[in-house]
Amino acid sequence: MKNKINRYISSGILITLFVFSFVGKAQAVPAFARQMGTACSACHFQNYPALNSFGRMFRSKGFTMGGMQKMVEGDGLSLPSNLNASVITKIRYQDKASNDRGEVQWPDEAALLVGGRAAKNIGFLMELGLGPVGADADTGSGVISGDSNSNGIMDAGEVWVADTGSGEGETHGTFLSTKVHFAIGNKFAIIPFSTDGLGAAYGFELLNTGVQRSQRPIEDRKGFSAYQKTGISSGEATGIAFIYETPELFINYSHWAPTWGNVDANIFGGLAHYFRIGYMPNISGWDSGFGATLMAGSVDVGAHDPAEEVFVDGFGLDAQMQGMAGSMPLGVYASYAVAPKSSASETNHYNSSLTDDSTSFGLLGKLEVSPGTSVYLAHNSYEKGDSNSSNTLGVQKMLAQNVKLELYAVSSSEDDKDYTMLMLFAGF
Repeated sequence: MKNKINRYISSGILITLFVFSFVGKAQAVPAFARQMGTACSACHFQNYPALNSFGRMFRSKGFTMGGMQKMVEGDGLSLPSNLNASVITKIRYQDKASNDRGEVQWPDEAALLVGGRAAKNIGFLMELGLGPVGADADTGSGVISGDSNSNGIMDAGEVWVADTGSGEGETHGTFLSTKVHFAIGNKFAIIPFSTDGLGAAYGFELLNTGVQRSQRPIEDRKGFSAYQKTGISSGEATGIAFIYETPELFINYSHWAPTWGNVDANIFGGLAHYFRIGYMPNISGWDSGFGATLMAGSVDVGAHDPAEEVFVDGFGLDAQMQGMAGSMPLGVYASYAVAPKSSASETNHYNSSLTDDSTSFGLLGKLEVSPGTSVYLAHNSYEKGDSNSSNTLGVQKMLAQNVKLELYAVSSSEDDKDYTMLMLFAGF
């Protein structure tokens, strides 16, 4: 008990030192802020990476909007004079209730992001991870498995995993996610995409409810998002998204496979289906959003014949409200998701159980109590045969518009799942 109290005191001292050491004029330096010549707050609600209405418009236009940056123009050519890039990094310290000491996690999801306008109607985003691959493992042995022929190259069909013991798990370092947005008129787009961990929604998503793994208001993704808790919005995904969008509505149909890298797949009629619809009205001054998701179908993958057949099955509903509670910005996010059970003939990629559906409900309230400082409370309930729940209490301090300090504690009904996390999240 004494050691645990000392760790909490140490965390409190750290957060105080960080706040008073770094508070200063906010700066906007990541890639898209450079392209637009605007502050990060122009696109984000409360703080990054959660989007506001202008941020949704910038994304829906495929990152092609220009601002103050000089353009290189010519016949069939229209792109920024500079290649816009950012380095994103997280430095985390986790204190588990079941351990005698904490764990430093760095680089955690560190990445080089390059993106923006490639042509008048073409935009792109590429994310290159830095560091070893991690997964749901907690021993911290560092052993890397999956290189079946020991040639040091991730060949087709190989999945490398390093037992890093990195907290909630599923931390990927060496990864690549990329998408290219081809706008067709003002309302349609075609987006080929591939990601090692961000799920099928990586092709196109505008809400902050956790449907796209990396687009969320708080760090504890499974603590507030039912989509993330059930896993239907995480993992490898490669495909092509067909988009219809207006300022208040988007429809995403993606033909895709839960794979990444050099994997044989039948792309003509042999991929799975991802359906997503989002409606985003303004309700009495509140920037609102309501979404529904359906995943279905099977995919033949692998170089061998007959190929391995992978089935995907999942659905969910979600909603968000972003506005003002008096003089304080308030965001509320809710989601419900289901990964149905498998059958004797079809194993669901997201739930191998033959007896129980995987279901989750998530809820988050986040209030900005003073400029740059937010507090939040999240709840998640989960059921797969047995039921469990968790609550997350946290505080975020924006040291600058592109530098965030976050401290939160997770209390779970499951044994040995309580932990405290201190994180510095920065984009340069």
